[in-house]
Amino acid sequence: MAATNVASRTSMFLAPSQTSGKAQAAGLQDWTDGSLRSFSLRKNSVTASKAQTVQKKARGPLVVKAVVPKNLVDVTTIDEQKFEALVLRRVVFNHDDWKKHKSSGRYFRHMKSIFTSKVIGALGPAVSVMTGIAAGVVGWNELVTMGALPEWAPVLHMSNLPYTLTAPALSFLLVFRTNASYGRFDEARKMWGLMLNRTRDITRQALSYMARDEHTYEYPKRAQFIRHLQAFPLAYKHHFLQEGSLEEDLRQFTTLSDEEIAGILAATHRPNYVLLVMSECMRSCHMDPIYRVAMEANFATFADDIGGSERLFKTPIPLSYTRLTSRFLVLYHMFLPFALWDPLGWLTIPVTATCAAIFFCIEEVGVLIENPFPILALDVIAQSARTNAAELVSLHEGIRNLVVEDDLEMKMLSAVSQEALLPHAPKMPTVAKGNYSPRVWLN
Repeated sequence: MAATNVASRTSMFLAPSQTSGKAQAAGLQDWTDGSLRSFSLRKNSVTASKAQTVQKKARGPLVVKAVVPKNLVDVTTIDEQKFEALVLRRVVFNHDDWKKHKSSGRYFRHMKSIFTSKVIGALGPAVSVMTGIAAGVVGWNELVTMGALPEWAPVLHMSNLPYTLTAPALSFLLVFRTNASYGRFDEARKMWGLMLNRTRDITRQALSYMARDEHTYEYPKRAQFIRHLQAFPLAYKHHFLQEGSLEEDLRQFTTLSDEEIAGILAATHRPNYVLLVMSECMRSCHMDPIYRVAMEANFATFADDIGGSERLFKTPIPLSYTRLTSRFLVLYHMFLPFALWDPLGWLTIPVTATCAAIFFCIEEVGVLIENPFPILALDVIAQSARTNAAELVSLHEGIRNLVVEDDLEMKMLSAVSQEALLPHAPKMPTVAKGNYSPRVWLN
């Protein structure tokens, strides 16, 4: 069937005189058989190639994993170790820490820990790639110099003038990156420090200004206010960190009831919910309006701190700037071996590795402190806010009794003094209306 179709299609292109002879018919039959054989071979080769393609696709990932080192692709483990190290280094300095920090032996101490630093270890993939490129360039140039490669193989080198011109630009990018990131870190630390100060102040105000209940002569609203005030730093911290459980912290570090904890956990914006409960507690108490205004100023400060922290968390340094810095760093060090080959030779490899480690480390520090909340010692700050509030509550009753006793004593002394001086007190004589001449006091 296939032969007939091919023959019929072929006869359309032949003249009538050519199709009448036996020789032509035999030749046409040979041509047809050859075409069929070539068609069959091409079909079999296509089928075989498709089978090989399917087989390669099935085992493709295994081949890629065998060729590409895993530590150059999967950096999840390295990043996890880096973040764990940051959590362990959340410290608040004391006198001994400052002495150690300013010690003259800090240089040797820092060099000793260079190989255990997780931040420096996180640079391993990038620095390894740059060092590998330098090794490849040096190896190629050495082979060309020894004549092991064909004569047309060029030496991979370039002038160092482009690096002389672009080095200030790279320095400017890195300086701006680190300064902008440190500004964000410093702003976050100031906001959390202000939160700690306002917590102390509003605790003092609540203890002094919030009155007793008219029927029970107790302070139920004030107690509820203090309980939620101690929960506020915890809700504030967990609003920006994913570690730990807010419920566990509330049950461990506060005296909130199960119903109060359930209310906080059910809220979407938990710091705002805690502030609302505290505001309602203050509103339901009989307070002087002046005191109420003073406490409202602290609530406004809390809201400003939350808003400022959310601004830092949700708005990073412009991503275009971050991408520009990363690309500039990579391209700068990719072509650095070409400029170092002529003056340094084999030293190109360690010099490239050292430069890449230094510059990439500076950029890494800027990226780490860009989001300051995982670095700041928020646990310590929140604990300080809770312990300070609890200490003021425990001291307030004794201070209040002391002030009341002193007040009663002063009133008693004043009354005794007035009674003792009353018989000897001078008396002003009655002055007639309209008579303003001076008089002599009479005993």
